Amino acid sequence: MHELSIAENIIDIVESYRGECDFTRCNSITLRLGLFSAVDEEALRFAFEALTEGGPYAETILKVEKTYPQATCSCQRSFEVRDFYYSCPECGSVTAELTGGDDLNIVQLEVH
Repeated sequence: MHELSIAENIIDIVESYRGECDFTRCNSITLRLGLFSAVDEEALRFAFEALTEGGPYAETILKVEKTYPQATCSCQRSFEVRDFYYSCPECGSVTAELTGGDDLNIVQLEVH
């Protein structure tokens, strides 16, 4: 379960930012998480809650913005891929070129 180490890294990043900006409370952390990031959102939430229980981030809300890859088919149609199994809505091909959708970024901290 690599989500545990990802949750630890998120906390480390927030702690580093806390040292630089001297805030007292982090209300929320917003992540951008891609479909192809190989991260299970529920496992990440579970790991984050387990690691923050009883600590300074126990009340911090973990928000997730999902991103999806873009596909470009040989018929020149572009479309968003929302599942691991997809086909071009124009011609039905399953051999489109994919870009993006592997995001795993902290995009916002709400702090006080």
